[in-house]
Amino acid sequence: MKDLNAYHANLELQHIYLETCAERFQYLELYLEGYYCYRHQCVTRQGKADWTQIFTHAERSMAASQVVDHKQLVRLFRLPRSVLTGKLKTLVRDNELTLSRLEQCLDEHLDYVILTRQEWQQLKAAGFENRMPADYYRPDSASYQQAMSRFQALGITFPA
Repeated sequence: MKDLNAYHANLELQHIYLETCAERFQYLELYLEGYYCYRHQCVTRQGKADWTQIFTHAERSMAASQVVDHKQLVRLFRLPRSVLTGKLKTLVRDNELTLSRLEQCLDEHLDYVILTRQEWQQLKAAGFENRMPADYYRPDSASYQQAMSRFQALGITFPA
């Protein structure tokens, strides 16, 4: 089964590569989710990507750890999709996009977190649903390139 999951993950990676090369970034989310699911064995018994398993696989906030009902939880990319897309655009711009560089980038930056609906509303209200805090981009900041900085800025904590 692992070999089949690796095969499917590679197919999703190739889709992401083609869409990135064509600079059609608006279509990436579906492929990113599929890649993540196959990469982390979040699949059904029939071998299909199963996004619901992300709820059991992804890291939960401290508050989300206390919630059992999936309907009270929200799954989000650890980095907003726009930031992840920006990293892919940089690979294209710098003419460094290869399958291996893409895979390295995704394995390093593509991850999910689980929040409560209240935490998600807090994130939206602060404007961090689709962007990172300014300190994420400042090399002299302690939050520079720290994927968790948007959650830390709002006091949303995760187990150590």
